[in-house]
Amino acid sequence: MDSQTPRLARFTLACLAALASQGVVAQEPNPYYVGASQSVARESNLFRGVAGVTVSDTVSVTSLLAGLDQPIGRQRLFADAALRAGRFSDNSQLNYTGGSLLAGADWEAAESLSGRLSYSTDRTLAPTGLDLGLTPTERNMQTTQEFALRGQSSRVAQFSVEAGFVHRALDYTLAAANDLEFKQDTGSIGLRYRPSGGLTLGFTVRRTEGSYPFAALNDQPDDFKRDDFDLSALWVATGASTITARLSRTREKHATLLERDVSGNTGAISWNLKPTGKLNLTLDYIRDTGAESTFIGGASGGTATPVVNSSPRAATWQLRGDYEVTGKIQALVFVRRLQRDLVNNVTPPGVGEDTLVETRLGLNWTPLRSVLVGCSVGREERDASDSALANVLSSSYSATTVRCLAQFRTQ
Repeated sequence: MDSQTPRLARFTLACLAALASQGVVAQEPNPYYVGASQSVARESNLFRGVAGVTVSDTVSVTSLLAGLDQPIGRQRLFADAALRAGRFSDNSQLNYTGGSLLAGADWEAAESLSGRLSYSTDRTLAPTGLDLGLTPTERNMQTTQEFALRGQSSRVAQFSVEAGFVHRALDYTLAAANDLEFKQDTGSIGLRYRPSGGLTLGFTVRRTEGSYPFAALNDQPDDFKRDDFDLSALWVATGASTITARLSRTREKHATLLERDVSGNTGAISWNLKPTGKLNLTLDYIRDTGAESTFIGGASGGTATPVVNSSPRAATWQLRGDYEVTGKIQALVFVRRLQRDLVNNVTPPGVGEDTLVETRLGLNWTPLRSVLVGCSVGREERDASDSALANVLSSSYSATTVRCLAQFRTQ
């Protein structure tokens, strides 16, 4: 055999190994995605006005999408961004450009420290007629922001320590909505105990300091401080049932608007149930101040637009579910009941309450892995008849929305 043959064989094997490794790399999932979506909705009561003064319109929203999910060793970078343009057929003064961003990193140091750093913001057209005593026809852009840093000493140890910091802010462009704007900072530290693999118990102390910059008369600020003592539990009852609960003793004191003071129990509970491989249900109950309910409710799955309010207390029940009719067709359901305690900041002073019930049914079709087509029909009913200040603090209305969406996203 020629002396060059072993060298040629080794060289050939090396080339094949290199090509094989390149094939493995090529098969790794792409950490990036880009896409676009187009939705068209018909609103029966665009401004959520009382019966007899309703205005209907067709709303078109075009969105550009992009995202990232990139592991780097023990760390992970993630991002989801959208740029939106909304256009109205008959009320062009409401045309807007907005967008959203969620970005951050899951981090881990050695095996004893881990956590998440994240920032999220969303700028969109504010829901009309929900909190203002008028039926606004002007464009009012709503911007929410949240910066969060959380860390824990261990994910697997029986005892662990957790700490966190959260900054939240809510802003509007319409002067009539300035009294709803707020900002707050929350620091927390807590202890977690895992008596078994399926149960985690916790005790957390939270301190919040914030302000409603234009809440009082003559646009004076209403600063507040809040202390919470939280008892929490995460129970994985079975592979198909998970319960997350929090019960808090809350004390919130306001410097100017004493009607917003809170002293009592708040909390939240969520039950995720998967009775079959095709059906997924989540039931949430949230009892907290309006400001907290806004962000908690919006984070509970992101199915519904959060109802922003500054009520001393708000109670929310919501059910979210999806069912795989076939491998490419999915049925969706969403039901929410929100009851708010309301206070008036200006003349005439007073208190009241209202109840909003929202339902939505939809179907999604994914003919291709990167294509989604869906339609839904939703109904809103708000009852403010028992409010002491009906049409000032709140007003009754009903509205129907029919929406269809087409989306493409690279995978």
